[in-house]
Amino acid sequence: MAYDALSLGVLVKEFQTTLVGGKITKIYQPEKDEIVLFVFNKQTFKLLISSNAGVNRIHLTNAAFENPKTAPTFCMLMRKHITNAIITAVTQMPYERVVEFSLSVTDELGYKKDMRMVFELTGKTSNIILTDSDYTILDSIKHLPQDIDSKRLIMSGAKYSFFLPQNKIEPFDFTRVGAFLNDCKTPLRKTLPETLLGVSQTTVNEILFGLDENDHSAANNEKVIERLKDYKIGLNNPQPNVTLNDGSPKEVCPFEYRSQKGEKVYYSTLNQAHDNYYLLLDKAQRFTSKAKSVSTIVKNAVSRTEKKLAIQRQSVLDAQNRETFKQYGDLILSNLWKIKTNDCEVGCFNYYENRDVIIPLDKTLSPQQNAQAYYKKYRKLKSSAEHNVKLAEDNQKLLDYLLTIKDSLRYCNESEDLQQIREELITLGLIKEKQQKKKIDTPVKPLHYVIDGYNVYVGKNNAQNNFVTFKLGKPNDIWLHTQKIHSSHVIIVNDKNEDVSLEVIQKAAEICAYYSQAASGTKIPVDYTKKINVKKPPKSPPGYVIYSTCQTILVDPNRRVGELK
Repeated sequence: MAYDALSLGVLVKEFQTTLVGGKITKIYQPEKDEIVLFVFNKQTFKLLISSNAGVNRIHLTNAAFENPKTAPTFCMLMRKHITNAIITAVTQMPYERVVEFSLSVTDELGYKKDMRMVFELTGKTSNIILTDSDYTILDSIKHLPQDIDSKRLIMSGAKYSFFLPQNKIEPFDFTRVGAFLNDCKTPLRKTLPETLLGVSQTTVNEILFGLDENDHSAANNEKVIERLKDYKIGLNNPQPNVTLNDGSPKEVCPFEYRSQKGEKVYYSTLNQAHDNYYLLLDKAQRFTSKAKSVSTIVKNAVSRTEKKLAIQRQSVLDAQNRETFKQYGDLILSNLWKIKTNDCEVGCFNYYENRDVIIPLDKTLSPQQNAQAYYKKYRKLKSSAEHNVKLAEDNQKLLDYLLTIKDSLRYCNESEDLQQIREELITLGLIKEKQQKKKIDTPVKPLHYVIDGYNVYVGKNNAQNNFVTFKLGKPNDIWLHTQKIHSSHVIIVNDKNEDVSLEVIQKAAEICAYYSQAASGTKIPVDYTKKINVKKPPKSPPGYVIYSTCQTILVDPNRRVGELK
């Protein structure tokens, strides 16, 4: 993410406008490495400061936070020293990810004193540090291992010192940057982050977008300088935005980045962009976690069903020779005169197959008992075959149904979609609810396309497929489904009750093929027919239908042939 010192500078400018002059009224510590300051400055702002190793960040937020019943030690210290403090200044260490808040506090006796709060956004070592006016550290939210010889000790009683200056070039010192570029012989994409102060790899990618990083000619170097000038202009005229990739947040930028492809959502401030980016990111991560849990349940159910199906089919195959045992029983009884005590086998003519055969015997049993043992084995195999044939049929249907659910998870991108799949798994007994809860009607929201003026609806799971086919679909609407392959149900709404053009049907078929198991293939056969020809057998699982009258069209999967509403 473009959370480097340059974009942090844009945030700091916004803090200077919104927070300076404001009073800190409340302090929460909802997480062990996170502080929320409530600042009143004509209105209440919530400032989130997180030193979390994975997502260290600082921005104004609209999110709700719980105030722990027992405040952590650092939170108590902050409340003691800076509750009702006035923020007098917000500054950034030049070209570093370090923000300092200057605070003015009035103590119990009415005397004013100055305090400092410093936030270091340095990845794993990110920290929030509270000091007095002389930068003597009172405490920090993290107590990191300290080297006694280090010039930067972050511990109570030590003097806070900012980072030592780096031997790098300021990115907007165009003279020095130009001199460096003229001498540079290595790829710029790798060299610039190591050479320029305060820039991230994302920033470098934007600066070099469309340029050859291995071109060290004077003309290309001049283009790099022009890109840096454009970048500076962009920072001074921010257009904060979040780039989305299939609905998931990918990047947050202070202005329009040409290197970032995807849907862009714009905000009035970079603080709002950061707040919404992390809100969307948290939502996406939570959704991914829930979807992974459901996916694991379905995957395990598919695996178990496949194993049971294999065992049952093998049992049916093993039982195919059961007639042989019945024949052995009959042949033993018809050849009792040949069998002597302690015989291990008997040879006789098999009149069933018109050939000689040798029948193994158990010498501990009488001839009649040997015959009954073969009859018993025959009856057992016959019963097993009949039982396993039925079980195999049931498990094959279950497997087909589970595979439709598994396929639906590929297109699941909303909490409602996931909840509908969970409800199917609860019905199957694969998810057990701890308590009986009143069933909540989950909104059914199939995909809605418009193709050449026709409304086209696409189910993303079995519940939506049922809804699309039997709730939305009218008798004269066109219904589509891939031939002999799991896919979404697609309905072309035919309000005009006229013939739908083949061009519209082809585009709808391309969408249908995309939302199928054959999405990665080509020339996919898609059946289409009037919805009146589609029936649902009694007691069949959700999403299962039958149809006989249809036409077929071959298409390549494509979901971008219509306008998605």
